[in-house]
Amino acid sequence: MSTTNYPTHPIFAWRPTIAGSVVWNDGSSSDTIVLSTALASSYWGWDADGSNVATTASIQGQFVALLLAATTATSMAAAYTWPDGDAAPPRTSYTTDVSIALTFSTLAVAAQFGFSTVNPTLGNITATVADFTDSGHWQPSCRGGNCDERWQINPNVGITETIDGSSIKQRTWGTTLDVRPFSLPAVLSANIQTASAAESTFADAAQRNTADPNSLLDVMLEAARTPENTDDARAFRVVSSAGVYRTCYFVDPGQITEVEGLCSNASVRRVWAVSFTMRDSG
Repeated sequence: MSTTNYPTHPIFAWRPTIAGSVVWNDGSSSDTIVLSTALASSYWGWDADGSNVATTASIQGQFVALLLAATTATSMAAAYTWPDGDAAPPRTSYTTDVSIALTFSTLAVAAQFGFSTVNPTLGNITATVADFTDSGHWQPSCRGGNCDERWQINPNVGITETIDGSSIKQRTWGTTLDVRPFSLPAVLSANIQTASAAESTFADAAQRNTADPNSLLDVMLEAARTPENTDDARAFRVVSSAGVYRTCYFVDPGQITEVEGLCSNASVRRVWAVSFTMRDSG
């Protein structure tokens, strides 16, 4: 099935923590890349140029850069594609001028890059398309929605009043903040919760692979509850078109708690309306 009545964007991206290692073999030599060290949590689950080619700021683009530096390949790239139509989740397509056999340390490690096997091969004749989505991003497949409204607010408002009530003044302080509301009226359950994504009926409706653990709202909310580091809140990039994004934050815990209710597997509904607000920092 292939349709074009769903948007390829928006996409919410964050920096996932990459685990494990991979052994590569290009026919001439072989070695190991320790992904947990080389990628760690420094790269975005989605970052593209204007043609949806993954940049080296992304886990896919950096993975390609590591292979280019290590193997005999002289040309290699990763691109974000929708091979099953815009209604289906995106998958990364790899091109290389040298065939490279990969062996990931575990199936879970391979799944971070969208592979359903620990030993995929990046072919040099035709592009190799991952089996499902990568970690570190969420694309809510839906039939409509709004993702570009920005509102300015200043929550720092107070009232100064004299004891006898003869003078009452409103005052503000600090800077005006931008907030960004998202309204996604019809998101399939298999793009929201892990339990639905693993159930064939729900997954088929969303054109998902039941082995795909990525691109889910509940995974994004789990990331939102984890700080970027000791000092900083988790940053998200909201991609509105190829190579165009704004950085946003979940700074209101109530927003996360409210949406988390949709991620329960207690309901058999296939479609949910998803709405939340993030702080927009440009």
